Amino acid sequence: MPEVLDYLEYREYLKDWFVETKKDNPFTSYRYLGQKTGVDPAWLVRVFQKEGHLNESTLPVFIRICGLDDRRAEYFKTLYRFNKTKAKQTLSELYYKLLELRSLETRVLSEPELAYFGSWACAALRALIGITKDTSDIAGLGKHLNPPISQDDARNALGILKQLGLVVPDGTGGWNITDQIISTGGEVKSSAVRSFHRHTMELAQESLDRHKPEERDISSVVFTADESDLPEIKHKIEEFRRGLLQFARKSERADRVYALNIAMYPLSDKVADPATGPTSPENKGGAK
Repeated sequence: MPEVLDYLEYREYLKDWFVETKKDNPFTSYRYLGQKTGVDPAWLVRVFQKEGHLNESTLPVFIRICGLDDRRAEYFKTLYRFNKTKAKQTLSELYYKLLELRSLETRVLSEPELAYFGSWACAALRALIGITKDTSDIAGLGKHLNPPISQDDARNALGILKQLGLVVPDGTGGWNITDQIISTGGEVKSSAVRSFHRHTMELAQESLDRHKPEERDISSVVFTADESDLPEIKHKIEEFRRGLLQFARKSERADRVYALNIAMYPLSDKVADPATGPTSPENKGGAK
């Protein structure tokens, strides 16, 4: 089931929860959910499509149906208010409360998880297995990664994937990927996770020379913003990322593995007394 702590939009969480529940119980429907919650089924459709909101009085029943514990229930209710508010100050306060609720579950990654995040090759190999018919030659698959990895690295990556339940034998000497998801969850403080981000950003840098422009998209922009808008900016980034993944999952003939890096960071200290009026035009670096 989806983890509510991983979401910054309560309607996306409920939609994903509904889809996963329907897989386990085919009788689950909007009508059934409407009977359980007292919400009109037609309105539930609009809520899941982010065209409307639930009434706050219905939150307790959704919390109960989704089986959320006290902390996740509080996160869900805070997320509801976060998604509905328009006031910048309130938005910022709710965002940092969400982060606090997430950080309560800081955990230590297991050794296989540390190894998984310690190398970009594990995630890339798993993705390649998922779109390849004959997966019996792991060393061969490793050579098809870009950049290619050695036979030993490919076997090590496969071993980690097996330990984490991310691949299983297909019965013909090859491998199938599973629906198992590996996530850092909450606010994991791990040098391995930072290393994973660092390695994938290095690959993005190398891609400038390794790949032709038509095979990639690398762009940058420098802009100014009110620091109080940061929560909303992060929310928009997360919405973009989720939307892109949903689009990619619809592909019926995926034939290549890609990586997407998103990095936003300050380039100056906060100005104590900023000038008012229109901000200066942003500086863009187009796709090259």
